[in-house]
Amino acid sequence: MDKLDTGYYPIAASETKTKISSRQSIQVHAGNKDADFHATDEVGNRCADINDASIAWAYSKLSKTAKANYDKYGIKMVTGDDMGPYNAGPLWIWTYMKYTVAKDNSTVTVQAPMMRTPTNYAIQAAAGFHYCKVLSPFNALEWMMVDSLFAKDGLTSSTADIFLQ
Repeated sequence: MDKLDTGYYPIAASETKTKISSRQSIQVHAGNKDADFHATDEVGNRCADINDASIAWAYSKLSKTAKANYDKYGIKMVTGDDMGPYNAGPLWIWTYMKYTVAKDNSTVTVQAPMMRTPTNYAIQAAAGFHYCKVLSPFNALEWMMVDSLFAKDGLTSSTADIFLQ
């Protein structure tokens, strides 16, 4: 996509599909037969929690210079509420992560599609799982070091024209 190798286009995966045992399923297997699906899996934003960890990990890996640059110029990556549930396989598979840049370029909000099923779900092969689309830690790192900087610390179009002539 980038024959000039300008670094403008991201190279990290935009999402990773994950299949995780639900909290209810884990508690049931641990002996708590009365584990409540609503309390364990429906309340909260499990995918956003995972994506928050990816963002925190990426930020912790930045050099002092990269961290200062991101803190000063970068569009901050934050998570929003999980989207869904998309409790039909094709709906979850074909709903992509959503990246929304605020009008003032202060944040990009990442939202993850999710699917969650109780242990008594009608399709037993899909029962007791929590499916999340998650942010690659490399994607978060690439965002902080490169892509988030374009709006406030990138080349202006007039400067870019000089290099493209």
